[in-house]
Amino acid sequence: MKDMFIKARRAVRFLFYRDISVVDQLLVSKTLENSNLEILFWKLNKADRHHSIEVLHRTMKYTDNKNILKLALLHDIGKSISEYSWIFRIFTDLGIYKSRKSENYKNHEDIGYELLKELDDDEVSIYYFDNLLTNKNKILDKTDF
Repeated sequence: MKDMFIKARRAVRFLFYRDISVVDQLLVSKTLENSNLEILFWKLNKADRHHSIEVLHRTMKYTDNKNILKLALLHDIGKSISEYSWIFRIFTDLGIYKSRKSENYKNHEDIGYELLKELDDDEVSIYYFDNLLTNKNKILDKTDF
């Protein structure tokens, strides 16, 4: 139930997202330090980019570990392979939608790992695997809402 409340709150915020500020664009670039990772980040839709930047800002209150900060921005990159409306996301989470697209949405972290592996950035992909797929990083668990 708490998860659904968070998703509903995010859906309302979606209506008010604007373009990302220049300050935040520079922060993304500084945090990712890699043009291929930046390209991957900018493939996210507007709502997921905003969400990832919100997670980054919350994460920065707990740590300055560069790898965790990168994960804050990249944790949803698997969603970049398709467009998922907020209604689709809620209905998928409720089990109303059941399709290949909804399975991709539910498995976006695995897809994100595959996208990172394709970039041949072993450091980031291994850290992603260890801190998102194997065990959710405690800081990201607190800040990803």
